[in-house]
Amino acid sequence: MGLLVDATLGEKIRFYRQQAGLAQKELAGLCEVSESAIRNYELGNRVPDFLTLKNIAEQLRVSYYAIADVDLTELDGVVQALFRLEEIYGLYPTEVDGHIHFVFKDSVALEDFQKNPDIALAGIGSMFQQRVRSFIRACTLHNTGELSDEDYALWKSKFPAFMEDLQNGVCGEGEDGEIDPAPALEPKSPARSRKRKVNSGR
Repeated sequence: MGLLVDATLGEKIRFYRQQAGLAQKELAGLCEVSESAIRNYELGNRVPDFLTLKNIAEQLRVSYYAIADVDLTELDGVVQALFRLEEIYGLYPTEVDGHIHFVFKDSVALEDFQKNPDIALAGIGSMFQQRVRSFIRACTLHNTGELSDEDYALWKSKFPAFMEDLQNGVCGEGEDGEIDPAPALEPKSPARSRKRKVNSGR
């Protein structure tokens, strides 16, 4: 069973710990905290401070933002998040043929990225667009069934800091060793895929 959209912080820590194949004691040792601290975090009895949670995420090799509590279940919170996306990254909504689309104010065409990969470093908006293109590629593979639900969720938890953990990850090299701004994400072949059994206990 995968991770629920409304999973608590503790449930997320437990899920990614089990995905990493670690016992609570092992994670505690890596994070230099007590086993009871990890147990209490997972049960929701205690909440780790920022540095502790950041360390837990690093030891589990997932993005801090995949674990941290960000309340996007409230509609007003989502709208505020969209306001921030517009303010910071220039991403704004528009309507085309009666359908809502989100576009970048300073959009960079894919062919421009391909001609000059350094354009991705031109500004935070360009950097965000590069990541969104990677998201589009992964989403497309998931929608066509080439990427399983489990691998798609794993891809999202690893992106972008720990993509080297995945076979042929999204942050690969293109021709001539240049970084491809929107490289293909290839699903793991069944023969080489490592399956981990996620238990409900420790």
